Amino acid sequence: MIERTIERMIRTFPAPTVYAVLAAMTLMAGGSAARSQVDTKSKAPIDITANEAEVTNSKCLTIWRGAAEAVQDKARLRADTITVYSTPKGVDANGRQTCGGVDRIVADGNVYYVTPDQNARGDHAVYSQSQDEVVITGNVIIVQGNDVARGDKLTLTISTRDAKMESDTAGPRKLGRVRGVFYPNQDDSKSGTPKS
Repeated sequence: MIERTIERMIRTFPAPTVYAVLAAMTLMAGGSAARSQVDTKSKAPIDITANEAEVTNSKCLTIWRGAAEAVQDKARLRADTITVYSTPKGVDANGRQTCGGVDRIVADGNVYYVTPDQNARGDHAVYSQSQDEVVITGNVIIVQGNDVARGDKLTLTISTRDAKMESDTAGPRKLGRVRGVFYPNQDDSKSGTPKS
C-alpha cells in the first residue's frame, strides 16, 4: 500500500513542466536549443523575476539572484538563486562564445516547486541534462494532498520517472530517516463497499 502510494506521488508529479520552466530560463542567454532538449507539455509563457539577473555569454552562464521565481501556467519554481549552465558550442565569426542548450541548472536556498496538486521543497536542487536526472537535497519534502514524504536526498530520473528518497540517518527508531505519511483512499464507493 505505502509503496504504491509513494510511486503514485512520484509518477504523477508533473516533472516535464519543471524542466520546461528551467530550460526556458536559458533563453535570455541565447540558449534557443533548450526547448528541444526538454520535454515540455506547456506552451504557456514563462514569467521570471529576481532581484537581479546576470548573463555571462563567455561562460554560457545565466544567474537569477534574490528571491528568484519562475512561473509557467500554474507551476511555480522559487529559490534564492537559480543558475543555468548552457553547453558551449564554440566561437562565432566575431570571436564571441556561442552557447547551446541547457547542460545543468542549479537552484540554491529555499527551493520550492509548487503546482495546484503537489509541491516539493529542499535546500538545493540540480537538474542535469546529461545525467537525465534532478537531485534535490537538504530537508526534502514532497506533498500531494494529505500525503507527505520526507528525506535528505531525492533523485528523480527524468526519462523513467523513477525516484529514490534517501536519508543520512540509519537504524530503527532514529530521527531523520526517510519517512512517509500516507492516507488511504477514503472513497469506498468505487470498491463496492457499502457506506454506513
